[in-house]
Amino acid sequence: MTMSRAAMIVLIGGGMALAMAGCKKQAADGANPSAGAAPGATPPAAQHVDGTPHTDAAVKAWQGAGLTPEGFAPMTPVPFGAAYCEQGRVQAIDTVVCEYRDQEALGRGKTEMLEQWGREGANTAVAFQTKLTLLGVLDRGRRDPNGKVMSQLVETFRKL
Repeated sequence: MTMSRAAMIVLIGGGMALAMAGCKKQAADGANPSAGAAPGATPPAAQHVDGTPHTDAAVKAWQGAGLTPEGFAPMTPVPFGAAYCEQGRVQAIDTVVCEYRDQEALGRGKTEMLEQWGREGANTAVAFQTKLTLLGVLDRGRRDPNGKVMSQLVETFRKL
């Protein structure tokens, strides 16, 4: 990993799957957006954000790079204040891709993601953004001890 790439990548430790389970999308005022919904009502489906890479583009790019993404599905509720997120695995490494409507929301979301991983005691993780899309990668099973797969994930995502 070169120094310039290392400067772009934030390495930390933590449990992404646990982080995703405990996160809830909140409105700008901090209130739960479904708080006023009728009992049993389903919150509106999350929508992709125009003008930024979508999860399906990332999955196709990773496949084209010889990686094996699997199990990507929308996250409900959407975590980290994002407009849309999907999680899955690439080469058995936990991966989440979140789309944001603006740079301010993305900045807050990235901070929340890193803080959550820190609270979980993460071992090795990367948070990287391209346009208004944030990639989070967590090697919780230590399947990538030299960081080769994580580096390839980020490098491919960076080109979107």
